[in-house]
Amino acid sequence: MKNLKILLLLSILFINIVLSESGTYNGPQYLNGINAGYKSGWSNSDLGPLMGEASIRSQRMKFPCTFFKQWGYKILYDNDSFGSSKRAGQSNFTAFITFDQNDDSAVPSSIYQPIWLDNGKVNQANEFAYCVSQIVSTYKSDIKIYEIYNEPDWVSDWNVVSTWATNPPSNAQLARFQGDIFTYVRLLRISWEVAKSIDPTCFITVGGLGYPLFLDAVLRYGENSSVTNPSLFGKNYIDAISTHFYPMYGTSKTNSDAYLLAYTDLQNSFRKVTNKYNFNPSVWIVTETGVATKSGTGYYGSSALARNYFLKLPTISTLVGVCQNHIFILGDTNSGTDAFSNMGLFYDYQTLAKDKAVLKDSSKSLVTWDHHLFDKTLDSSKSLKGLPSGVIVYAYSNPSSTCYLIWVNSTNFKTDEDTTPIEIELDADFASVYNYQNIKQTISSSNNKVKLTIDSTPQFVYLDYQGPDSGENPSNSPIINFGFNLIILIIFINFIFFI
Repeated sequence: MKNLKILLLLSILFINIVLSESGTYNGPQYLNGINAGYKSGWSNSDLGPLMGEASIRSQRMKFPCTFFKQWGYKILYDNDSFGSSKRAGQSNFTAFITFDQNDDSAVPSSIYQPIWLDNGKVNQANEFAYCVSQIVSTYKSDIKIYEIYNEPDWVSDWNVVSTWATNPPSNAQLARFQGDIFTYVRLLRISWEVAKSIDPTCFITVGGLGYPLFLDAVLRYGENSSVTNPSLFGKNYIDAISTHFYPMYGTSKTNSDAYLLAYTDLQNSFRKVTNKYNFNPSVWIVTETGVATKSGTGYYGSSALARNYFLKLPTISTLVGVCQNHIFILGDTNSGTDAFSNMGLFYDYQTLAKDKAVLKDSSKSLVTWDHHLFDKTLDSSKSLKGLPSGVIVYAYSNPSSTCYLIWVNSTNFKTDEDTTPIEIELDADFASVYNYQNIKQTISSSNNKVKLTIDSTPQFVYLDYQGPDSGENPSNSPIINFGFNLIILIIFINFIFFI
């Protein structure tokens, strides 16, 4: 009987450990992710601490087949890319699979080789199919979302996009993809069949689209022009949606709330397409978005604009069903002149020592958001009522506290800096108010009312509650996870020796 008890408890302990390391997508309501980028002299493992400093919770990685063929499929474990990222608190990774590490648009001619051999194994002659099989087999415990190629719908002349409502996107139109819509659906089918055979819990998605009409074409066409059976259309080979959104292309306005309206409009445009085909994606993510922290020729940017965009983005994303946004990019590029060169969360660290990278002031907003709201969910039942026009508020709660994210709508102003502050009154004995830098101010009441001055930068407000101390968010602390497993182990030992 004692041996039976030991076996039973060992099984429970094993299940607990496996579940805590499970690869099944179990992300929270929302995650901030990153496109880390590449800088000479900085390995992937060097970037983990920087991502942790910025409170980045996930990551989008580039997975080219020829890279793995050259270095081996386990290279990203062997070189500590994943280890460094996971130690920084990341999970639920996304990978976009391409074929050629030197040319993201390249498609191997072998994709129309059979996917499967008669013995049920993946056909190695189909190079892309074999690559997908090796990637998923190797990384299935960490990668949960696979994008197929990157921005296959990118065009040099956006006027051609309107033709996709009735005609298939052609090879000549798709400047960053060496094929047409039928080629792309073939890649989706290969990825779906192979990946799902190895990890049924993973997700296959289009590769960061910008045009809803391209998704429309994916959902209504098959892997060649003769396919008419709806069960063989692209709709059947994806179960997630991935889009890209850069606000400077979505609106001519230069304030953060206008940026979020444009973000919402784009996601809703894609949603109309999925609804049209009765397609219900299980996961919806945005794998590139970013804002320049300073202006340049032909574009506007500012620290306040970037800061406020990233403070408001998680809430607006959650409301439209997006569970991850992957920011572009980790570090600036001083030698660049375009907006993308100034979208980094850090100043350019190319020539710096590994411990000298400097987090931008605007990026501190990500840290503060994570500290206060990562372990909470949107709670419409606790939203504040009766606030002046122009004041926006959302409540986030968990069993121990409620935090209100409050700001003034900047839509009708030229910039966030121009937005007129508004004074509000809230029913409370006191309020704990944190700014984007996580600096706390305690405001006492007068006649059971606390007065706050709100502007375009969201503030984190707790009523009649002191608020959390600064430091690591306990919801994802390795110490807590280890402690939980330790408790199980202690129970196990006590059961053996004292029962």
